[in-house]
Amino acid sequence: MKKIILLICLLIVILCTLFWIRYGQILTANEGTIRLGMAAAVLDFTGREYVKFEETEYVKRYVSEYQDEVSLELVKKIMSDLGWSYETQEGTALFFRKDKDTIVVETKVFLKDYFLWDMPLEASDSK
Repeated sequence: MKKIILLICLLIVILCTLFWIRYGQILTANEGTIRLGMAAAVLDFTGREYVKFEETEYVKRYVSEYQDEVSLELVKKIMSDLGWSYETQEGTALFFRKDKDTIVVETKVFLKDYFLWDMPLEASDSK
């Protein structure tokens, strides 16, 4: 019985160490949280294009793999699917219009491998 418990503990330590080696930078960076680290792991292991990792009273925060212009095109496609048309880009902000409403999606490259973007709640609630 002691051997089984010792093996389980050793396995947990090994898994935590591997997670820290791969995602430790995320956890120690300014924006890094455990949720963001887990979302990055989901991206890596499932092949999904993006993962929501946080929701505040104003925005839903997403992470995707950073691939230069492809990352911006992903955000534009998602917003288009929600009925918003792309207007312009100013710096890292993408402006979208629907009827008379205009919203701003803030974007940020995070640790050269990941792309963070904040979608205002009214963008997804208005569909």
